[in-house]
Amino acid sequence: MGSWATIHAQTSRAHGAHAKGHPRALDRRPVRWESPGLGPGLGVGSEARMIQDRPLIYQQEIREQPLLPVCWDIEPLIARGDRVVFFGEFATFKTFLMQSLALHLAAPAPWLGFRVEEQRRVLYVDEEMNERTMRRRSKRLEAGAGLKVERTLAFASRLGVRFDAHGALALLAYLRAQKFDPQVMVIDALRRVLVGDENEARDVAQFWRNLEPISRSGTTVIVTHHMNKPPMAGKRAARHRASGSTDILAGSDASFAVERVGPGTVKFTGIKSRDDVELAPFLVRLDDHGDRQGPVTLTAAASTKEPAPPADDVFRRPA
Repeated sequence: MGSWATIHAQTSRAHGAHAKGHPRALDRRPVRWESPGLGPGLGVGSEARMIQDRPLIYQQEIREQPLLPVCWDIEPLIARGDRVVFFGEFATFKTFLMQSLALHLAAPAPWLGFRVEEQRRVLYVDEEMNERTMRRRSKRLEAGAGLKVERTLAFASRLGVRFDAHGALALLAYLRAQKFDPQVMVIDALRRVLVGDENEARDVAQFWRNLEPISRSGTTVIVTHHMNKPPMAGKRAARHRASGSTDILAGSDASFAVERVGPGTVKFTGIKSRDDVELAPFLVRLDDHGDRQGPVTLTAAASTKEPAPPADDVFRRPA
């Protein structure tokens, strides 16, 4: 069974072989949108565009057919098949929240009071933490939630995943070799898997396009990202703004900001929803009950009154 890096190299070579006319190479390249007379690779905007193998949708069909209900992974936060961004500053417990979310989807069990419709197979692509830390946090969160998740949650820990032109296909091939077919994929974090510069709109737009082989299957993709530092006193700036290009949030279907507001406490704010869901901000409290190696519980409160930070915060350096 090959490693992700080996499969990525094989996938890249397979694409190159097919391009040279080898009939046995697997053709998973995106279809090129070409205009007559412009030549290969030239089309709308003088740039090759990916199109998906889907029929046109006519207004008559829209008018005559009933609207499909929203299928939720977590109602009303994350709709099935959406591309979602969670962003916050450093040490705002994003990874704790995402690992908890993954556990509750895979269980299934309500997450922070929000309904989880049904059990989902979840892949957690972790390019930030080492495996030791990942295991410790997941063990603590599972114990704190009183869950017992079996083989519906899997972690890809520091495989070196990069979403270049062949990265998504290589990851899918790796997962087939591992016999794991995820319905939800958590990517932690964007800056670790993005090829290029997060400040460049073209690179970010290409990242979303490179995810298409995963999104086309209906897989929900959740990406963590970093938030700009809050403005200094007297400076005017948007409070909830992800770092880098605005295309990071523009390419998502839903986005949420996470802010540290007190000891082991974050504020959770909905920033964007294509399903027109209005989510009131709420607080989430992480509690290790005085044991830095023991169970960690997450509880949500409707109130957004921010607590005053005490002299000692047991979660100042999350373990």
